[in-house]
Amino acid sequence: MDETGDVADDLMALVAVVEAGGFSAASQRFGIPVSRLSRRISGLEKRLNVSLIVRNSRRFKVTDIGQRMYAHGANIRAEAQRALSAARDSLGEASGTLRISCPIALSAMLVGPLAIDFSLRHPRVAITLDATDGRPSAFSDPVDLLIRPSVKPLRDSSLVMRKLADIPYVLVASPKVRDALPGAMLPAQLQGCPAIGWTFMPHAARWSLSHAHEGDAEIDVRVQFTSDSLLQIREAALAGLGVAQLPASMCAADFKAGRLGLVAPGWTPPPISLFALYPSRRDLTIAGRLFLDELCEAASALGKPGQGNAFLES
Repeated sequence: MDETGDVADDLMALVAVVEAGGFSAASQRFGIPVSRLSRRISGLEKRLNVSLIVRNSRRFKVTDIGQRMYAHGANIRAEAQRALSAARDSLGEASGTLRISCPIALSAMLVGPLAIDFSLRHPRVAITLDATDGRPSAFSDPVDLLIRPSVKPLRDSSLVMRKLADIPYVLVASPKVRDALPGAMLPAQLQGCPAIGWTFMPHAARWSLSHAHEGDAEIDVRVQFTSDSLLQIREAALAGLGVAQLPASMCAADFKAGRLGLVAPGWTPPPISLFALYPSRRDLTIAGRLFLDELCEAASALGKPGQGNAFLES
């Protein structure tokens, strides 16, 4: 029992160092002396007779077996957190930790404000929000909720998937760019126009558009700037770099202020579906279930009139 406990403590030290990217960084982040972290990991290496981390003054590298041990440690931590959450849930109120991961633009538009408001109303819940580019890092911390956008239905996985909403997108441009485009602004008249690419879409320079009455169309555009960040794409559109595909809700204030205008009214890019992924409803804490329900309600509002969709009408 004692040896198992020692190994668990050693693994937690390994998890801390790997996730922080070094001993000094882990010491500052978690308030644990470097000497203690080094002693823990050295002891684990000696017990296992393997090298877990290669470190010197200029290099920090996790070995293959070190990555496997890190994964075991992360799983032990997740199980411990679930045990604590189960005990707290028995009290019948939201408490404990809630870790959420979502793309940066979604954090700014939707998830971040909701998380802040949720924290104010539930002071016993400690929320960590990881805003990413949508791609997990090599050593991502385990999360309770993954919020992911997708053009197509997500592939089957071991995670439960809950569709939150379909977010409508529009073609937008600055007044300067719009004034230089043909007056009718039909898809055929947008061929070769200056545009801003989004790496999330299958093709940065070939756009698919649809119209409620006219059907579908594809156009080839001249991409001058490409980004994986919707926030950067909006900034590029405001700067006049070209036509952009953006969520209608993100552009509502810019439309009203005249900073952006609708291009090819009635013709829209495909909507982006938002999904929440999590291990199972049973594994979600009270805090996780409450936040997921509120997130679903808030996300669905992005697709309703008053959130930018009035500009879709033509």
